[in-house]
Amino acid sequence: MQIHTTTAATRRHDIDWLRNMAILLLFPYHAARVFDHWEPFYVKSAEQSLGLSWFISVTGYWFMPLLFFLAGASSRYALRVRTNGEYARERINRLLVPFVFGLLLIVPPQCYFALKHHQRFSGSYLEALGVFFTDFGDLSGYYGSFTPAHLWFILYLFVISLLFLWSRSVWDALSNRAFMTKKWVLLLLFVPLTAAEALPSAGGQNPFSFFLLFVAGYLYGADEKVAEWTAGIRFKCLLVLLPYVPLWAALSYFNQGADDFAPVSIVLAFMRNFALILTFAVILGYGRKLAHVHGNVLSYMNEAAFPLYILHQTVLVAIGYSVVQTDLPLSVQFVVIALSTFAASLALVEGIRRWRFTRWMFGMKRGKRAAR
Repeated sequence: MQIHTTTAATRRHDIDWLRNMAILLLFPYHAARVFDHWEPFYVKSAEQSLGLSWFISVTGYWFMPLLFFLAGASSRYALRVRTNGEYARERINRLLVPFVFGLLLIVPPQCYFALKHHQRFSGSYLEALGVFFTDFGDLSGYYGSFTPAHLWFILYLFVISLLFLWSRSVWDALSNRAFMTKKWVLLLLFVPLTAAEALPSAGGQNPFSFFLLFVAGYLYGADEKVAEWTAGIRFKCLLVLLPYVPLWAALSYFNQGADDFAPVSIVLAFMRNFALILTFAVILGYGRKLAHVHGNVLSYMNEAAFPLYILHQTVLVAIGYSVVQTDLPLSVQFVVIALSTFAASLALVEGIRRWRFTRWMFGMKRGKRAAR
């Protein structure tokens, strides 16, 4: 297997489809977080669901890593037609600017509803802002403290993109080494990913493993030979995953209290990252069918996906705060939260995309104002 790349004119649309699908998955995923058995959340139902907890388990280990991998592949295409300086300026406009605006305007309402839900806060929104900008004790923010919330992804992607750009010559040289053409190199990616998890992380999100995933996406994600190879092994990997992931999830559930560096935790980390690589092979392999599928839906989602990501969690927390106080069955609450969040977020995006300033705020290209 040799590393081959295509021209910018033949960019594969499957990369865009998969990124957009992963972002849409966030709506049911974060709606499920309101009802799962795992970590705290900004709003948490008193009634919890084993089924939604399993949904979190079988999706949570791969979809954010997939976004970093696809971001690396997209950067491969971008850097074929942009200079390093143009790419850096684009990263500032597409990532840093919306992160700053999001941190100041979009995230704080999550603190407000977390305070009301978990601590019976009865103060005003301005008083909640005072808490948000002064309490740095818990960066998860689940109980109302300062947090980047879901925008950690945008911050990480910005920093990783610039670090990658600074070291790009190293990775370009590495891609020409003979051993990098071997199939087992990509399969063994789970080993350095697991080793990277031993390094320091902020708020439970490890920047070193995400950097490796970004680099892997740059090296392999836009490679036609890799795409053909994953298409050939996708079904075999799926057959392995069907018993493997439930086994890993069950073992993780029964060993939740183990120390981070206990032998069982290390084994489970290797198991999770091996499942991640197999899942990548399945997703990229079946996603290959979309490589040449284009149309209005993809064009719209390519523009809307990023502001949808920025908006969705704040909208979800606000809706979830009210819904969990109703007497509706849990399954109905989940559906109402997920669908209402999607509809409200989409409506907000429609407003945002019509104005040049709001487009800039949310990292969209500053084209002409849409007709109203």
